[in-house]
Amino acid sequence: MKQIQLKSLTTNLAAAAFVVLTLTANADEPSQPQNVHPAIRFVSPKEAELTWESNRPGNATVAYRPVSESVDQLLRSDSAGGTFHQVVLTGLQPNQAYQYKITVTEDGQPWTSEAFEFDNAMNYTPPLLAQEIDNGLTESDALITNLHHLGGYAVVKESLSEPWATWLAQHTSMTVIAACDDRQQLTQRRRHWYQQGHYGIRFTAQLTEEIPTEIANVVFVEPDDLQRGKELLSPTGMLVCVGEPPASSALNWKSLNDQLFFTHPMSDIELTRWDHQYGSVSNQSFSGETLDGVDDAGQLEIRWLGRPGADFGIDRNPRMPAPLAVGGRLFHQGMNRMIALDAFNGAVLWSLEMPGLRRVNIPRDCANWCADDAFVYAAAADRLWIINAATGKLERTLTLPEPYDIDAETGFDWGYVANTNDTILGTAVTRGSQYDDFWAKPAWYDGKDDQATSKVCGRSLVAYDKQYGNVRWKRDVDAVIHATITIANDRVIFVEIKDPELRKLPSGKLTNQQIADKATVVCLDLKTGRELWTQKAPATPSSQVVAFGLADKNQFLLESSSDAKFHFTSFDLASGERRWSQSAKWPEDHHGAHMQHAVLMNDKIFVQPQILDSKTGDIIKTNTLGKRRGCATPVGTGNTIIYRGGGGPLSFWSLERDGRSEFTRLRPSCWLSTIPAQGMLFSPEAGGGCSCGGWMECSIGFAPKKGSTNDSKR
Repeated sequence: MKQIQLKSLTTNLAAAAFVVLTLTANADEPSQPQNVHPAIRFVSPKEAELTWESNRPGNATVAYRPVSESVDQLLRSDSAGGTFHQVVLTGLQPNQAYQYKITVTEDGQPWTSEAFEFDNAMNYTPPLLAQEIDNGLTESDALITNLHHLGGYAVVKESLSEPWATWLAQHTSMTVIAACDDRQQLTQRRRHWYQQGHYGIRFTAQLTEEIPTEIANVVFVEPDDLQRGKELLSPTGMLVCVGEPPASSALNWKSLNDQLFFTHPMSDIELTRWDHQYGSVSNQSFSGETLDGVDDAGQLEIRWLGRPGADFGIDRNPRMPAPLAVGGRLFHQGMNRMIALDAFNGAVLWSLEMPGLRRVNIPRDCANWCADDAFVYAAAADRLWIINAATGKLERTLTLPEPYDIDAETGFDWGYVANTNDTILGTAVTRGSQYDDFWAKPAWYDGKDDQATSKVCGRSLVAYDKQYGNVRWKRDVDAVIHATITIANDRVIFVEIKDPELRKLPSGKLTNQQIADKATVVCLDLKTGRELWTQKAPATPSSQVVAFGLADKNQFLLESSSDAKFHFTSFDLASGERRWSQSAKWPEDHHGAHMQHAVLMNDKIFVQPQILDSKTGDIIKTNTLGKRRGCATPVGTGNTIIYRGGGGPLSFWSLERDGRSEFTRLRPSCWLSTIPAQGMLFSPEAGGGCSCGGWMECSIGFAPKKGSTNDSKR
């Protein structure tokens, strides 16, 4: 068997967006159509870098223009005859949508893609500084390599503003804040930068006591200001001392010279991650984040608000992938685009325009991305793109193994994706199987018919070595239901449909009738792919709405929904033996009430309006968890269930007090867009287009108020 194709792109690329484009022939069509995989990243307010891979070598050119104009600008790729191409589109106008086409010439025959678009209104890059400044310290460049990322906020004590503020603005994309001791100093600093034409986005000045705590990515201070500097740092921030710090500071300093020292005071803090669709690879809708025991909305405070807004995303209803939060960064998907924010101050780090990224109806499929501290893994078309989480740089791509690597219109795409410490797990799915409609009432995917409830199923499970990209093992199947794939204790558990006739179908989107009575729960060893056990799955009625897999260290939990009830079956994770089965009533049969993804937390199962014991299946409590309003699915924070309730806003249900609190004008998407992680609660905008309230259409990061815990309720 051929090893997996691992591609490494060593160009200066900060991001990539990808889609398989079938090119139309201008001459006789060869046996297989030429395919290209384009990418757009913004490099300045007036420039964007377009990068693409083609499946066969050839010379390439790009034609681009504003969509409102008719005259193209032409650029030729410098990669003559290669498969990897890169050009910089210049002269971009603010708030303009652009169209581009790619032409590849192979053996004298030109092929031109369809027209694709990107929107420069989504270009959040800051203005650049033209001139360089020599601060006289050649070692200072080493500071850049020790920053967690280059975006965000830098705080510089006013007495150090010259030359450090300018140096930071030239070497990073941060907003630099001069920390002033008094108003006279504040006025002087503001006037100075204003006269230079710099004051605003890149430079600002504030009184030291008015700068929010825990916001800065880097702080420059003198030895006598270390304590205040530390208070301003975010958990991933770097503290720089200009002058030798006193031994009493008790911090682990690294020296660049006798006048420049740096440290990361909170580097040993373990931040809770939300790195997969339902929190982790075990799909519990609970990542372990407890928000310091908060169980009331009033115990949280806004740490930041801003981008992206509603124009970034798809309309709220098609149930798109959840955000991710890991490594001090928040990742969010929009309409064929992706953005990375600093988790602790909301600053835009990078953004990508990504044709073909869109995936919807996640309850009947799976998310197309996951992340770890270093990378975002995004599946689009027939490959997995491994993107540097700090910079957006495309590091490499993984493609599907034989026979699923056929690069043709009738081939296969990458479906499911998950990552563990050393493994990437993916599936091959028949091309065209995934949901992508996002407009009009049918795209709500709220119904109970085949149009809304057909399950997207893969044809093969493939495990890759995470470091090197080679295939560890592959399991070909008739069909595996994406929404049931779960990983726990180095085991992969899923529902497999055994019917060879399914391989002949033109789509991997299967109806309940095609799944019924043919489903088996399978458990594999994650390291080797060896089958550990199989069990017959519960009968699948023709009215099944969803099927989910969840797991903890002891069990695999299969959740389904039909006939006005949620159905749960527990399988022992070690042996596969059935432990218990239980059903619990729906609260309603519309607006997502009948398709909730349960929360598995604290040895309990939460599915409104019931709480079940996860060890026995017994119903502990009913008619609880508050009145739902709208389509969002719940998540847990230990003491709380977060859901859309009451009159429609984002709501907290306190499990101790059995009561609700809410954020009055904030609503989540119609599936999962508010996530607890990194010690915070993130709600990137995903409610745009809703006609049922005057919602705030911006992204918000919350954190527990100081001293506000479960012992001090409002």
